[in-house]
Amino acid sequence: MTSQSLHPALQKQASAQRRLLRWLSLLLFLTAASTTLIFTVTAFASGQVADLLRLALMGLILLPIMALLGGLIWYLERGQTRRLNTANSLLCECAPVMARLTPTGWFGRDGIPVTIQPLDEEPEAPLYARIQPTFGIKRLLRNEITVQWYCRDLKPGGDLVALHEGDVLCGQMAKQPR
Repeated sequence: MTSQSLHPALQKQASAQRRLLRWLSLLLFLTAASTTLIFTVTAFASGQVADLLRLALMGLILLPIMALLGGLIWYLERGQTRRLNTANSLLCECAPVMARLTPTGWFGRDGIPVTIQPLDEEPEAPLYARIQPTFGIKRLLRNEITVQWYCRDLKPGGDLVALHEGDVLCGQMAKQPR
């Protein structure tokens, strides 16, 4: 997805994601290239057959490792692109609702549990969500914040996007906090 087709609020997050994946790819390449260079220089400098065999073995080990790490980078990029596409469609298709997000638990691997309180109308049951972790989210959700909330479905598992002063918070509706 190009950054021109993204909602303006998502462009900063998309560029940060691209930058991180580029640095990760560069780190992977430099590690593999330097390891190969060291083994090649050692093998050809010593002139022994054992060092050449060690070089061949290192190549056989390094190729699957590089393929696995490349697959991991692809998987991370694909997941982030899906999240951005979902957030983009929510921002373009749904009307914003002013709401208050209040953290209800500790930051975990699967996100931060929050309570959503729409400011316009009182919901019949409390609304809970899990905000997915991104850079700088801990500083945002230390206290309650007022956001523009975009959501299609209020059932657990429904995607949501919240905008707070230019920062985008993505997540999903949940049954209740853990």
